[in-house]
Amino acid sequence: MVAVVMLLVAVTAYFSGLYTLPYAFYQLMCWAVVIESLIIVWQTYKNRESRIVLWIFALVAVVFNPITPIYLSTLVWQFADLAVVVLFVLSFFLLKEKKS
Repeated sequence: MVAVVMLLVAVTAYFSGLYTLPYAFYQLMCWAVVIESLIIVWQTYKNRESRIVLWIFALVAVVFNPITPIYLSTLVWQFADLAVVVLFVLSFFLLKEKKS
């Protein structure tokens, strides 16, 4: 269930980058992306899966960090949003949640 919500938020984050929306919405989406990325980092660490995935999603959390934002052009953010959606979709299908 959490994975489906994460996938929906990631797709929403990408499509929101294509339109001009209030800044508060972008901040909310940054928080969602950071939280989702940290959840994936934690699950990857806990399940002892690929360290590359762990570091990629840690980097995503840093780039989308709403506390100390990185200011980039709109075009760069659109590409970053697309890359993050692709990463979340891949993680949805590739990372397995282990049952305790």
